[in-house]
Amino acid sequence: MVTVASFAAVTSLCGALVLPTMMEDAAIRWGLASALGAALAALAAAWGHGFATRTPQLPGQTPPGTSAHASAPRSVAVAGDNSGSISTGDSSSRTLPPQPPGQPPALPLSTPPSANTASASGERSIAIGGNNSGTLSTGDQTGGTGP
Repeated sequence: MVTVASFAAVTSLCGALVLPTMMEDAAIRWGLASALGAALAALAAAWGHGFATRTPQLPGQTPPGTSAHASAPRSVAVAGDNSGSISTGDSSSRTLPPQPPGQPPALPLSTPPSANTASASGERSIAIGGNNSGTLSTGDQTGGTGP
C-alpha cells in the first residue's frame, strides 16, 4: 500500500507541479515523473521488506552477533541497550555479590565488526554496546559518615 501511494504521489506531483516549469513536452515530462515515482516506490518496497522480515527484539534478549565480556572485579559489560541502574561501587544499602574466581571466557575471534561488543577490563569499569538510559555509578558511596 505504501509502495503504490508513494508512486502515485511522486508521479502526480512531479508530472503536474514540478516538471512543467522545466519541460514543455508532456510525453517526456510524464515519462520522467513515472521514472521518479518508480524509483521512490522501489525504495518504499525495500524498506517495507526490511521492516517485515526483521527479527523482533524481546526485552532481556541479546540480539545475535553481540557479545559482552567483563574481566575485572566489579566490572560490568552490557552488549545491548541498558535501561536500568548500574553501580560498581560500594553502597551502604546493598552489597554486590563477589566475582567468581577464574578467568571469564575471551571474546570470540569471529565477532563481526558491525556487532555490538562490550568489553569491561578495568576494575569497576562499565562498558555498554548499545544505548544507555539508566544511571551509571563507578565510585564508592558511603553511608554519610567518614572514617
